[in-house]
Amino acid sequence: MTAPAMAANQAMKSAPPPAADWTGPYAGIALGAKFADTTWTTTSTSDLPGTIVDASSPARFRPAAFRAGGYGGYNWQSGPYVYGLEIDLAYADAKTTRAGLPGCAIECFPGAPGPGVDTSSVKLGWDASARARLGYLVMPDGLLFVTGGIAWQSIEADGLCQHSFTDPQCTVSPAAPFDARSERKTLTGWTAGLGFERRLWGNWLLLAEYRYADFGKFSGVFAFHAPGAPLGADTNRFNLAVETHTATLGLTYRFGALPR
Repeated sequence: MTAPAMAANQAMKSAPPPAADWTGPYAGIALGAKFADTTWTTTSTSDLPGTIVDASSPARFRPAAFRAGGYGGYNWQSGPYVYGLEIDLAYADAKTTRAGLPGCAIECFPGAPGPGVDTSSVKLGWDASARARLGYLVMPDGLLFVTGGIAWQSIEADGLCQHSFTDPQCTVSPAAPFDARSERKTLTGWTAGLGFERRLWGNWLLLAEYRYADFGKFSGVFAFHAPGAPLGADTNRFNLAVETHTATLGLTYRFGALPR
C-alpha cells in the first residue's frame, strides 16, 4: 500500500501545473513614445498659370513625442492560444517645424528665392485603434501575441507666409503682413504589431508592445490671400502621407483567473 501511494504522490509532483485561464476582460494604462514619418508633397504654389514647384518638395517631417493613454479588451482561451479584441486611446503632442513651405523654399517665384520667413509644420495629436489579438502562451504566465486592426490619427499641417515683395509664396499686402493657415484631419488607416505580456503579481501584468500604422495620404490646401491680389495667386496645394511607429509599456489589470 505504501509503494502505490508514494508513486501516486510522485506523479502528482511531476505533473504539469494546471492550464492558466486567460479568459475574461482587462484594462490598463500605457506609457511610451510615438514616432511619425510624414512626406509632404506640394502639387502647386498658385492656382494661376505658371506655377513652379521647386526641388524642396517632397519634404519629410518626423515628429516624435511621449505618448500616454489607456486600453481595454476581452480575451478567450483555447489550449495554449489566447485571442481577443482590444481598443485603445492615447495622446502625444508631437510637432516638427522647418523653414519654408515644401515646393517653395528654394525658388518658386522668380526674384524671391529662399524660404524667407515662411515656415511649415506637422503636428500629431490623439490616436486610437480597434484591434484583434492572437497570442500563444510560451509559459503559463507569459503571452506572446500579434495584433492588428483599424487605427485613427489626429494630425495638423500648418503654414505661415509673409505678404511682402521678397516672400517666395505670398504676394505683397502692407495691410496683412503675415498669413497663417492650418489643415486639421482625423485620418483612418490600419495598424499591426506584436507584443509580450507577463504577470507581475496578483492580477497585474506588464505589457510591452510595438505597432506600425499607415494612414495613407490626404490632400490639403493653404488658401493664403493678400487683399487686392487675384484670387488663388497665393494658394498652396499639397499631399501629406502619414505613417507612425508606437512603442508602449503598459500595466494591465485582468478581471479573472490568472496563471498560478
